[in-house]
Amino acid sequence: MAVNLSRQRDEAIKSLEAKAKAAYDAGNDAEAAELYERAAQLLLRHAEAAAGRKIEAARKARAAKFREYATALRSGDIPKPEATATGEVTAPSGAGPLEDGKGGRGPRGRKGAGKEQDEVHQAVTGLLHHSNITWDKIGGLDETKREVKYALGVSLAKKPAGLQLATWRNVLFYGPPGTGKTLLAAATSRALKTTDREQAVFFNVKVSSIMSKYFGESTKIISELYGTARDMSPAVIFLDEFESLCGSRNEGDTGTERRILSTILSELDGLAEKGREDIYVLTIAATNRPWDLDPAVLSRFDKKILIPLPDPDTRRAILDIHLSKKGFTLTCDLDELVDLTAGLSGREIESLAKEVTNRMVSEENRAIPDLVDQGLEAVKEHAITVRPLGLPDFERARKLVHPVTTPEHVQRYVDWRDAAEA
Repeated sequence: MAVNLSRQRDEAIKSLEAKAKAAYDAGNDAEAAELYERAAQLLLRHAEAAAGRKIEAARKARAAKFREYATALRSGDIPKPEATATGEVTAPSGAGPLEDGKGGRGPRGRKGAGKEQDEVHQAVTGLLHHSNITWDKIGGLDETKREVKYALGVSLAKKPAGLQLATWRNVLFYGPPGTGKTLLAAATSRALKTTDREQAVFFNVKVSSIMSKYFGESTKIISELYGTARDMSPAVIFLDEFESLCGSRNEGDTGTERRILSTILSELDGLAEKGREDIYVLTIAATNRPWDLDPAVLSRFDKKILIPLPDPDTRRAILDIHLSKKGFTLTCDLDELVDLTAGLSGREIESLAKEVTNRMVSEENRAIPDLVDQGLEAVKEHAITVRPLGLPDFERARKLVHPVTTPEHVQRYVDWRDAAEA
C-alpha cells in the first residue's frame, strides 16, 4: 500500500500547530516557540515537494508566519494570555499569537497594509529556501571556506567584557561565473545552526529576476526582505547578480533606480539592528563584475572574497564528487583529468562529467527507446548497464565544453582584488 507522504506531512504540521497553540494558551512560551519552529521547518520541506508554484508559495508564507511566531514568543514581544473572570487562561483575540483580531499584528509583526502589502510579503516568502548544502558537498575551496567560517565565528563568538570588536555582517563574493558562490552561501546558511533550529533562514534572491518582475516595487521588496529576515533571525540573505541592483550611478539613472540604491545602502548599514544582540542577518552578495559596483555600495561590505577558478586540488575534489562518489569507475588516472580540465569553472567541470556519463549510459543502453515504445513495465524491467570511463571519453567531451573565463578575465579579478586591498 502506497504511503501518502503529502498527507502525512499535512497532518504532522496541523498537529504541531495545535500543540503550539495549546502551549501558548497555557502560558508556556518556550514550548510554543519550539513547536512553531518545528512546524516551520517541516513546512519548508513540504514546500519543496509542492506540485505547483502557488502551493509552494503558500506553504513558504505559512512557514514564515510560524517562524515569526516563534521569534516573538522567544523575545516575549507579544501579548500574554489573559485570565478570564472564571480563572480560565485564554489567548488574546486572533488566530495566532501575533494577531490582534483586527487584521494587524503584534509588536514584532508588520501591520497589514492591504492587498499590495500581502503581495509584497508573498513575493519575499517565495524567496525562502531550505538548504541541504553542507561544506563537504563543495569540492575544494578549503581556504575560501575557512575564511567564510572565520568571518562567521568572529561575528557570533562571545566577546571579552568591555571589548567592542568589529564584525562582519556584509560579505561580497566575486569571481568568474560557475565557481561556487551560490553553493558557499547555501552552506553558510546551513552552518548557522542554533539549539532550536535546524539552520538559519536562507533567502536566495536572483536580483535580475526581482528587478525585471517587480521593478516598480523593488524598494518595497528589499525593505520587506530585510524586515522578514530580522523577524526570523538568524538569517542569510543571498543577493545573486548583485551588479544589476547596485551598478555604478550615472546621469541616466531613473528616480526608481536611485531609490533602490538608497534602500539597499540603508539596509546594508543595518541601522535597524544596531544594539540588538538577538538579531543576526548576514548579507552575502555575489557578482561576476565587481568593478561595475557603485563605490558607496562596495564600502558597506566588510569582507570581499575572491572565488577563483578551481586550482588542481579543487578540480580533483570536484571530479571526485561527480564521478567516484556517484559510483562511476575510471580506467585513467585522476591526475590526467585534473590536467584536462585546467581553465574550467566548477560548473563547467560538472557539465563535462554529465556529458561523459550520459553519453556512456546512452551507448551501453541503446535499447531503451524501443523499450519505452513497449510500455512502462518493459522499461521498469530493464537493468541499466554501465562500463568504466576512460581518458578518450573525457577528451571527446572536453571538445564540447568551452570555458567562459579567459586568462585575461582571471587576471582582471586579481588586479581588482589587489587594488581593493591597497
